Amino acid sequence: MKNRNRIAAGITGAILTGALVIGQAAPATFADDKETTLSVTETETEAAPETEAPEEEKKDYAQLETTNASDTAITAIDVSGIVEAVMPSIVTVTEKSVQEVETFFGESQSVEMEGAASGFIIAQNDKELLIATNNHVVESSTEVTVAFSADVEDPDDAIAPAKVKGTDSKTDLAVIAVNLDDINEDVLSQLKIAVLGSSDNLKVGQTAITIGNSLGEGISVMAGIVSALNVEVTVEDGSTFTEFQTDGAANQGQSGGAVVNSKGEVIGIFNAGYLEGDNMGYAIPISTAIPVLEDLINRETRDVVEDHGYMGVTVVGVSAEASEYYNIPEGAYVYEVTKDSAGDKAGLQKGDIIVGFDGINIDSQEALLRQINYYAPGETVEVTVMRGSGSGYEEQKVEVTLESAPEGMKSQKTEPSVIEDGDSGDGQQAPDDIFGGSPFDDIFGGSDGFDNGGF
Repeated sequence: MKNRNRIAAGITGAILTGALVIGQAAPATFADDKETTLSVTETETEAAPETEAPEEEKKDYAQLETTNASDTAITAIDVSGIVEAVMPSIVTVTEKSVQEVETFFGESQSVEMEGAASGFIIAQNDKELLIATNNHVVESSTEVTVAFSADVEDPDDAIAPAKVKGTDSKTDLAVIAVNLDDINEDVLSQLKIAVLGSSDNLKVGQTAITIGNSLGEGISVMAGIVSALNVEVTVEDGSTFTEFQTDGAANQGQSGGAVVNSKGEVIGIFNAGYLEGDNMGYAIPISTAIPVLEDLINRETRDVVEDHGYMGVTVVGVSAEASEYYNIPEGAYVYEVTKDSAGDKAGLQKGDIIVGFDGINIDSQEALLRQINYYAPGETVEVTVMRGSGSGYEEQKVEVTLESAPEGMKSQKTEPSVIEDGDSGDGQQAPDDIFGGSPFDDIFGGSDGFDNGGF
C-alpha cells in the first residue's frame, strides 16, 4: 500500500508540538468495570396490504417476483445513542507554539502559531483529569488548553489550561493533564471517563465512529466502518506506524480523537489521514495504546525549570533515513562528552546513542533537548543508550546526576538551529549547545543519511 501522509493537527497550517513532562503520579485505573453496552432496537417495517386492481385494468404481463432481503435487512444507521454516551469524555485541544519562519527578505522570524486537535478523558487521579491525544499534537507546544463537552451557558466555563504529562513518539501518543481545581464544578459533574475496549479482534466491516474536532470548528461525528487492518502508515517525518483504516472522513483537527465501536468503547485513536484520498483515516489500535497510556498517566506532571540541568554532552540527531541506511538506532547521537561533566562521570561515551531519558523514548536530538528543560540540577535521571559492540548495538542504562550549566550557557535557548540537508554545515550556526561540549556539524544531515561520510 502507498505511504500515507499525516494530516497536520493545526488548522492554521502549524505543526503543533509541545513540552514534555515526566515523573510519577498516583496510579489511575481504566474503567474496565464500567463498560456500557449500548444497543439499537431493531424494528421491522410492516408491509402495506396488497390490493387488487379493478378487473378491467388487469393485463396479461409477465409477473415479476419481489425482492426479499428479510434475512439481511437493516434500518438506516442511528448512532445518536452511542454518541450521547461517549460525548462527555471527548475534548477539543488547542495548542500554541513558536515557530521560526522565513520572511520574504530571507530573514528568520519567530511567529506564534495556534492549532486545534482532539482528545478524550481516560483516567482521573487525586489532583488531575488525564486526557489521551497524539504526540505530534503537543510535542512542541508552549501552551495547551482543552474545552470539555459540557452543557454550560458561558462557553468559557468549559475551557481549562492543561499540561503535557508525557509523550511517546514511537506510538504517537501523549497524555495531557488538567488540574481538577481548574475545572468548573458544574462542568466536572457532567464529565465521564471513556471506556477502553479492545482492538485485538477487529474485523473489516465493523462499526468505527470517529469523534473529534474536525477542522477546528467543534466536535463532529464521522460514522463509518473498519475498512482495513494492519496498514503501514508512513508520515511526513519518516516515522512508520501499524494502524487500522476507517472510511470515515479524515479532516484536520481530528488528531487525538476517539474511534469507538457499536458499544461506545474506544477501539482506536485517530492520528493520520490520506490527503490525496477521500474517506481514508487511520487510527492507533487501542490495544497498542493502553500499555503506553498506563505508563504516561503515572508520570509526574512537571513544569519547565528556568535553569535546567546539564549533562555535558553534545548530541546530533539520527534521522530515520540514516537509521535505516546504516542500521543504527534512532535517537540522539553523542558527538562529544565534556571531560569531568555529569555525563562523563556517569560513563556516557562518544558514539553512544541516547534512546531514553527518565523512561521517555528519545528518537531525535530535539526530543532530548525538550526533555532536559524539565529537570533541575541535582536530579538523578536514568539515561538509556545503545552502545556499539562487535555484534551490533547493545542497550545500557546509566544514572546521570545533572549539574548546573557553566556560566555563559544558562541563557542559551534549547531550540536547535536547522542545518539543511545536503549542506556540510560550514558557515551555519550550530545547534545551541545546552548539553555542553563544542559546536558541531550535523553529520546526519546529508541526503544519504550522513553529511560528512560517517562518524
